[in-house]
Amino acid sequence: MRGTKGVMDRRRRHHDTGSWGLLALLGGLWALPQPASAQVPGNGDAPYSDPPPRSVDGSLARGTGVAPVLAALRLAGDEPTLDGRLDDAAWLRAATATGFTQFSPDPGAPATERTEARVLYGDDALFVAIRAFDRAPDSIAAQLTRRDQDSYSDEVAVVIDSYFDRRTAFHFQVNPLGVKTDIYRFDDTAEDGGWDAVWDVATARDEEGWSAEFRIPYSQLRFRDAPDQTWGINFMRRLARHDETSVWAPTSRNDGAIVSRFGELRGLSELAPPRRLEVTPYSLARLERAPGEEANPFYSSNDLFGTVGADLKYGITSDLTLNITLNPDFGQVEADPAQVNLSAYETFLPERRPFFVEGANLFSFGLGIGDGDGAQESLFYSRRVGRAPQGFADAAGGWAETDESTTILGAWKLSGKTASGWSVGLLNAVTDEERAQVAPAEGDRFDEAVEPFTNTTVARVQKDFREGRSAVGVIATAVNRTGDVAEDLRLRSGAYTFGVDGRHRFADERWEVSGYVLGSHLRGSEDAIAALQRAPARLYHRPGAELEYDPTRTSLSGLAATATVNKIAGGHWRFGTGIQARSPGFDANDAGYMRDADYASTFVYLGYDVSAPQGVFRRWRLNANAWNVVYWSSGERGATGGNINGNAQFTNFWNAYLGINREGSGLSNGMLRGGPDFVREGRWNGWGGVNTDSRKAVGLNLNTFWHVVPESDGWGFGMSPSIRWRPSGRATVSLGTTWNRSVDDRQWVGRYGDADDPTYVLARLDQTSVGLTGRLDLAVSPTLSVQLYAQPFAAAGRYEAFKRVTDPRGEHYDDRVELLGLTRTGDEWVGDIDGDGSDDTLRSGDFDVRQFRSNAVVRWEYRPGSTLFVVWAQGRDAYDTGGTFRFTDDFGSLFDQHPANVFMVKLSYWLTP
Repeated sequence: MRGTKGVMDRRRRHHDTGSWGLLALLGGLWALPQPASAQVPGNGDAPYSDPPPRSVDGSLARGTGVAPVLAALRLAGDEPTLDGRLDDAAWLRAATATGFTQFSPDPGAPATERTEARVLYGDDALFVAIRAFDRAPDSIAAQLTRRDQDSYSDEVAVVIDSYFDRRTAFHFQVNPLGVKTDIYRFDDTAEDGGWDAVWDVATARDEEGWSAEFRIPYSQLRFRDAPDQTWGINFMRRLARHDETSVWAPTSRNDGAIVSRFGELRGLSELAPPRRLEVTPYSLARLERAPGEEANPFYSSNDLFGTVGADLKYGITSDLTLNITLNPDFGQVEADPAQVNLSAYETFLPERRPFFVEGANLFSFGLGIGDGDGAQESLFYSRRVGRAPQGFADAAGGWAETDESTTILGAWKLSGKTASGWSVGLLNAVTDEERAQVAPAEGDRFDEAVEPFTNTTVARVQKDFREGRSAVGVIATAVNRTGDVAEDLRLRSGAYTFGVDGRHRFADERWEVSGYVLGSHLRGSEDAIAALQRAPARLYHRPGAELEYDPTRTSLSGLAATATVNKIAGGHWRFGTGIQARSPGFDANDAGYMRDADYASTFVYLGYDVSAPQGVFRRWRLNANAWNVVYWSSGERGATGGNINGNAQFTNFWNAYLGINREGSGLSNGMLRGGPDFVREGRWNGWGGVNTDSRKAVGLNLNTFWHVVPESDGWGFGMSPSIRWRPSGRATVSLGTTWNRSVDDRQWVGRYGDADDPTYVLARLDQTSVGLTGRLDLAVSPTLSVQLYAQPFAAAGRYEAFKRVTDPRGEHYDDRVELLGLTRTGDEWVGDIDGDGSDDTLRSGDFDVRQFRSNAVVRWEYRPGSTLFVVWAQGRDAYDTGGTFRFTDDFGSLFDQHPANVFMVKLSYWLTP
């Protein structure tokens, strides 16, 4: 289910946090008729009496390795009436899938309640009926929410592997109130929740439980043009009050497999793949009212904007689909979260734009290993397309106006999978040259280029073998920018990556070996390539580096590779080991997101996983990890560390996790940002959290994290408590906060003195940040919803105890730095910084940042595939150099700021022949 990669059930997460004022909005929620919603009963329901799951030929599906089989019945007359009642005569003649077993919490055990499923097919669509019997029908849980939203609800789903490749599947799901969820499953255990299809479903309830009747057009599936077909299929049921997921075709968490364990749907004949053509035109109107200066010639108190565009989806063949977007609306409804970034690396932001979210799996190629910072690294980072302009206009003492993002002229992607097992993905996007408008203090207005015309291409091809248990693939990215503007802005004119990857499961699919080899090549002007050599990922120019910094180069190339071996299934033990390496010249940041190069790392992990109830646990897991990192260029050690962590769910349905990590001292090539390598102190850090029973109307959640750096007396602690409340069957409110306090004794300040022999200055930074987030989700019907979101944020930091680096490789911390006796005068510090006997001056750097972001969104799917959005967004910003965090003053003054308001209406209409 959505939200849990690689498993069939959805673990409810209620980590949303909150803000003030939303409780006042709840008074009217109960004025609406409330959908049926149940309290959580006891857990004493005994499993129903049902024989082990069998295929229609009577053979046992469990224990023999034989997949269960179901025959689909061809409709001889009219389509069944879609009302959820299952009383059409055709359903009585259809074969029945029974014998559901638990996927969780007790894999393989009989399901607590009986479930039946049937399948019909006609000329244009597949029909699925699922009957969810329940001996306590008044305990059926049903929450009315917007489409695709997690909720405390019973659910049923049909998941269809129409390619029958045992790797990909289309997942259609509904709860008793008719709230839809659809997911695209790929690589057997992975899922893409951004996929949205156009399909119909109806539900009904009675004294025996509830039922769902699906109509799934063939146009929303992908299958081969063959006279007789067999598809993979599975049926799923979620029993919310027991947090139980049961399936027809048995599978287990320990299998490390989902789609490859499906049963078979047979009897499909004379299916003609439909002509797949969908067109969705849209229109958008926006009004922005924001504070500004009347003297600014570009300022307008009422900034109006309107546009039209269209998305087109066309099935070139039964295997390949072309998506085209013209004059796309690539806006996102919810603002990016507020952050203060004092590192040398750019902030990673998640993708929210529908064109890139849907089908993102086709172009996903992770570069990192594990779940730390490296987990975000990818060869294609779609936020590069339509990014903020990278250049800045000189206002010449007057005014300059630059758009917040570059204009996307159009984009298209071709995707699909052939009958012979070839997966194909090709994406191309074109962004226009962006020019800032400048009104100088003297002279005429002019414009200045701040981003070149850019073409971005991503190509991905993969071939499956052994029914998807092995695969080999290639990937390539290309970014081309117009030469003159790129040269003026010191950007690469061309950036290319190419690589091959593969995976292979063996030993009864319990082990997997995987890896990739990549190359990159970038070209541009001397200034552009010099800037690339000086980038934080490699820092060719740092003193003592065993790298050749050449400011006359016009190209740079590099390599990256990864190889891993993992035990992914079978028994309780899990194990993995591998190596990852990147040469100094490797770079993927034009099309992708990458933090570091110039390293080689090795890792090993060992885990013990119990997914069935045991004592006080419903499930638990314990892990141990260790790693070592050395620099590619020098072979010197950068980091060595390890951690132990675990997580569990208890029989009272509470969840908890805990971990502790130790990292020893090692060289940092980036701490002095172009200076010599610096010995980084060892540190301890940890994390832990607990959340209460998510089935209850009120849920509490607490996450904590901490670190200590004993040698330099650095430390940090943070926590994020939150509360989630379901006041009715159609509303959910969440309120919470994130608080973080840290002290870093070696925060980077700057480089001073002689350029040939600079003094590197660090300081002790005491920083506090607090963010409050509130959400209200209200559903009027399965197709009409209202969302409110608010996030005030404040962060303050004060610099003190300035110090210069004396011996960056000293044995002890005090050998590496020397305290400077600076005196503060207002917002400046004065004293001898570079040791030449004369006073120097530096700015304090203290900061106090406040930000507020909120929006209200009304979403109405007024007909299948057609949507009306009405949005109101508000932002407030404030900044000063106070440096001291004061909760009341910071948040109080934030709401004294004049707001920027944006009102937007967007209407789309789905058309198909």
